Amino acid sequence: MTEAPPVLTFLLVPDASAARRVRRLVAARGPCSGWLVGSWGGLIDAVQRAYLAPVPAPGWPDALQEVLAALPDAFWARSLEVAPIETTQAVEAALVQLYGAYAPARAPDVATLAGLPERPRRHVRDLLRLAESLKGRLPEGLAVIRDLLAIDVSHALHAVRVHRIDGVPSLTRWQEALVEKLNRDAESSVTAESDHTAMEILEILSRESPAEVHPGALGVIQSQLFAARGVPAPPDASVQWVGVRDFLQEAEVAAGMVQRMLAEHLDLRPAEIGLLVPDSFEYAVALQDAFRLAGLPLSGLQVEHWRRDLGREVVFHFLYCRQRPAPAMALAVCLASPLMPWSREDGGRLAQSVMDGDYGLRAPAAAGVAGQQMLDLLRGDDSVPSGLANALRAFAALLDGGERFAAHRLQARDTVERLCEFLKGSIDIDWSALRRAAQPRFVPSGEVPDFNQEGVTVWRESQETWRPVRRLLVLGFAQGRYPAAPGSSPVFSADDVQALRDQLGLPIPTPGDELARRRGRLRRQLGAAAESVAFLVPRRDFAGKPQSPSDSLVFMHPLFTGPESAQERVLDIEAAELRDGVSYLALAEPAAPEPPRPLTADDPRFDRDLLQIRTTREGEQKPESPSSLETLMVSRLAWLLRRLGAEPRGWAPEGPDVRLLGTLAHEVFEYLFRPGMDLPELTDLEARTLGFLDVAIRERAPFLMAPQWQVERRHLAVGMARAALAWRNALDKLGAEVLAGEAWLQGTWAGIPIHGQADLILGLPGDRLLVVDYKRSKSAKRREQMEKGYDSQANLYRTMLQTGGLKNDDQGPLAERLRRGAAIGTVYYMMNDQTGLADTALPGTGGIPDWQTLDNDVSGAAMALIRQRLDEVRAGLLVLNRESDAEFFQKEAGITPYALENSPLVKLFTVTDEDAGGAA
Repeated sequence: MTEAPPVLTFLLVPDASAARRVRRLVAARGPCSGWLVGSWGGLIDAVQRAYLAPVPAPGWPDALQEVLAALPDAFWARSLEVAPIETTQAVEAALVQLYGAYAPARAPDVATLAGLPERPRRHVRDLLRLAESLKGRLPEGLAVIRDLLAIDVSHALHAVRVHRIDGVPSLTRWQEALVEKLNRDAESSVTAESDHTAMEILEILSRESPAEVHPGALGVIQSQLFAARGVPAPPDASVQWVGVRDFLQEAEVAAGMVQRMLAEHLDLRPAEIGLLVPDSFEYAVALQDAFRLAGLPLSGLQVEHWRRDLGREVVFHFLYCRQRPAPAMALAVCLASPLMPWSREDGGRLAQSVMDGDYGLRAPAAAGVAGQQMLDLLRGDDSVPSGLANALRAFAALLDGGERFAAHRLQARDTVERLCEFLKGSIDIDWSALRRAAQPRFVPSGEVPDFNQEGVTVWRESQETWRPVRRLLVLGFAQGRYPAAPGSSPVFSADDVQALRDQLGLPIPTPGDELARRRGRLRRQLGAAAESVAFLVPRRDFAGKPQSPSDSLVFMHPLFTGPESAQERVLDIEAAELRDGVSYLALAEPAAPEPPRPLTADDPRFDRDLLQIRTTREGEQKPESPSSLETLMVSRLAWLLRRLGAEPRGWAPEGPDVRLLGTLAHEVFEYLFRPGMDLPELTDLEARTLGFLDVAIRERAPFLMAPQWQVERRHLAVGMARAALAWRNALDKLGAEVLAGEAWLQGTWAGIPIHGQADLILGLPGDRLLVVDYKRSKSAKRREQMEKGYDSQANLYRTMLQTGGLKNDDQGPLAERLRRGAAIGTVYYMMNDQTGLADTALPGTGGIPDWQTLDNDVSGAAMALIRQRLDEVRAGLLVLNRESDAEFFQKEAGITPYALENSPLVKLFTVTDEDAGGAA
């Protein structure tokens, strides 16, 4: 008879944090010091070593991808085309969830699915087809369990006795089957004493209330939270809810409170103070900075810094660039990459140009031949695998970045070589497969938490506590946390899961089960505090958006007497009348503010005339444009930010926004109506319009050539053809001659230089001139603005012709023609409803449909308001916007005040009408 192998004792716990706490308890029991403690992953590692289990065969991800793609009628087929990585992960998780709910020896029976609703029935059937097509291959976690179940204990170096509390952690049927096998294999060597000791230690983890309940409000929360309500208890200082601005202020407040606690309680050690923090990189960094500045060590803070995978990233986006039409953001990412053969500053400028819609890129002079070759590669495209392979190798050879980025450059070249291997022998380019192979990953820095005896104890929301504390601060007590809401599966909804449980008897946990499990963990976390707990409630999220307290506050509120609403329990430190009620809040001593340097009107570094901020090399003021003066009229601050070049320049995916569509329309009309050429013939006008639109799209918005934008492209084309026909007929009726298109004009007004680019200048009979401004919109809003006298742009173009003329003096004949203009009129041509809005009566307009002449002063109010604004900024005065400004410009002036949205700073510094003192 074969002698039974020696037995290892393993205590199974939910996570690494719980394992740390249990190890401390095990170490305190001398005879138990050889026991192993860990979560499920640690158990698998120990059992594989003990049972000499083989390593699962590699290739599961590739096998899964291949089979998923081979089932084109499965529920995941369309999602796989759009988001292959995310879809694969979701289907794999659902497969593991489904198989884990069956006993390992029991094969799912398709016949049992008849009673299921249609959606879960189809999903389960497709998953079973997937499993059958995999021909016995399983996800790694299930494959390991299958192999271990098949190994006889006689071949093992050790048997493994597993101790755990039922439900902590929660296991699948496959995991339970392995635990049962391991305990059967070890039962001959088990003693009742060791079993009792192990369970005694583990029971500490399962307690949702401490053994000794606090006699005050803390004890009420520890014993009654999420339980049946008792009689409300009086609140006391052992529990408080503190409102703070955001996570940054929260970290500083927490550090100050810890300092106060240590100063007021000399017997309190830092390790006896706990911080319960969300699973968030932002919180970890904020706490690390705040506590370092406060001179307070931390113990257990998880700060894992991540580095970008620059090598794969640039190859991944280069693949997008070579598949036309290339997304602007992919091109911008490549241009801005530190691996490019030009400086990062030059790359940033090139990338911003692309995101601003300018694809006419020039290589920086300092980049030399390599820079031009790289731009040529980024502009090129491929249709055959051999061409793409050559482009990839040329691209990799041009990558630079110096010594600092040498490792990333090598990673890029290795990725390129793998892609070229993939392309060998291919007939077509499988772009999706190539991008999957080049998918960038975040590279971990390898930092591990510092667990020490002295530092302030840090727990994470998703983990059990690892040592008890006397005082606890709960950070990030906001909506969606404590507990975090369970995630939803894209494969099985909550109703689907309930149907699987009811009809098939599968023990798949529902979102409600998961929520109950997380609530239990929160109670255990709060139960680890012996004296007090403070919940810090950030009023704004990471993006600055308002957020509510955690939903758990609703369950805490009725446990105590006091205010009627849960929100009233939160003491906001921004409110002076509530601040004094916060225990241990550290406040700075009152002191007069000290600016970094005195700023006075006679300081030579402070120029009172804000118009002098932008000047030429000769010290002359740079000209204002009609659009900048309209911005000044609406918001002085927005105008200043633009003048300083301080407007936000964010990146966003391409889309047919108003600005882009207007640019395309302008370019089409510029092609159609050119100086010195006859008006287009009616017979071919539509064809020419569509042809010019295609050219403009290829140059300015190549993404619109993609199939998904077909509807928008067709809508734009129909509208442009209609607008071009109406405008061509209007010019014919006017007897107009096109003198200039997109002509730069200059002049002076109100003592400042002005300039602008006129869309079209027409010559009319009698030496009249007509300045045309194209607008791709309807006429109602513009007409309202003109009727109320708040239109400034057209009048400023007239002023340029009257006080200056062409900015380029080389155009002699044209300049002469403009100088002898007997009268100058202006008109807006509104393309979307083919309406002309003129400020001057012109002969011949009676026969033009939808031509409207306004007989009032269309610009008087606007020019007066702009003059007032200029006087203010000349005097160094910057009046902030009032809350009522938006309504005034919309209703009283007929202007859509886009300038108020130019920067978040404009909204941030908007004042109430009362604070503005009624100033205009």
